[in-house]
Amino acid sequence: MKRIKYFSYYGCLDPERIRYNSPAADTKIDYIIEVINHIGYGVDHISSSLASTSNFQSGFVEKKDSNTFRYFASFGRGGSVLLALNRRFVKLQLFLWCLFNLKRNEQILVYHSLGYNSLFIILKKFKSLRIIGEIEELYQDVSSQKKSKCVSEYRFIDKCDAYIFPTNLLVSKLNNACKPYVLVHGIYAIEPSRNVKWNDDDIHVVYAGTFDPNKGGVDAAAAAEFLPKGYHIHICGFGNEQDTNAIIKTINITNSKSEASVTYDGFMNGEEFIRFLQKCQIGLSTQNPDAAFNSTSFPSKILTYLSNGLNVVCIRIPAVEYSCVGDVISYYDVQTPREIARAIMNCSCKEKTYNLLRRLHENFEKELRFILSNNREA
Repeated sequence: MKRIKYFSYYGCLDPERIRYNSPAADTKIDYIIEVINHIGYGVDHISSSLASTSNFQSGFVEKKDSNTFRYFASFGRGGSVLLALNRRFVKLQLFLWCLFNLKRNEQILVYHSLGYNSLFIILKKFKSLRIIGEIEELYQDVSSQKKSKCVSEYRFIDKCDAYIFPTNLLVSKLNNACKPYVLVHGIYAIEPSRNVKWNDDDIHVVYAGTFDPNKGGVDAAAAAEFLPKGYHIHICGFGNEQDTNAIIKTINITNSKSEASVTYDGFMNGEEFIRFLQKCQIGLSTQNPDAAFNSTSFPSKILTYLSNGLNVVCIRIPAVEYSCVGDVISYYDVQTPREIARAIMNCSCKEKTYNLLRRLHENFEKELRFILSNNREA
């Protein structure tokens, strides 16, 4: 079996050896690995994620099906000084591993990250690597970055030989050289029905994802105030202590004055998360439309909702409206709890989008096969 190396900050499969990660990023990485496997490649995944346990973790390798997942030694949690040292420690291990394990002219897949962009720029020069860059967003759009980081970000993207992009807006912004690319908004795989439901007649609405204020979780919770009895908004996801407390505070205030219900349901993943989603009817994507990242990034939760049979309510942004699934989304135009509630009540129960997702999945597989087999000619 042909193999390809895939670099990212993927989390750990072993629950005893927890690593810092983005659940949303890991979900998409899992999907891409699944498609790569189906094309006929095994994946050797190399993660630069840091240990989130209190103790030092030695490096290790996990195996799953035809794939391997490598993790480097990492110090446990600590203050800012230890964190900075730990990042350099893992980055050094990554560089040395690549130096001795990457072949000249080898084709690799790299999930774009400011943490190691400069390293792969160097490795490309000395190893003549063929890099397929998975560019999910511009980090300088997500948060303020030093000028040197912005320069490094564009340099890495420019050095890639082919791309995986989430939106056409990123294609037009970053692929001026017209290099080979494949477009994938998120997970096109269809989750089989678990045949689960709540034991009531309410309409259950879910916001799932990060509690970062720019992603709109607080607005989603506050929307319950403007919904009538018979609606139930569920808030589930992850965030730092400050953001999580802000969500819980909003939920408590909203519940005290609304006829509808809103609950904080904590963080879930895997089968538990899938079953929870499938018990709901509507999924919310309520991120701040004024945030810079909305001009190029695609909210991955939308495809997660659709693949589990939910209808979707989303703020009207070009990255979604003009996407391959734009016609099956219900939109609102003003980022307020009242308008979110109005969109929820007006959300039309569209037919299942499984046929659309199936076509998108088949097209992605076909285009990724072409990228993997023709990248050397880029």
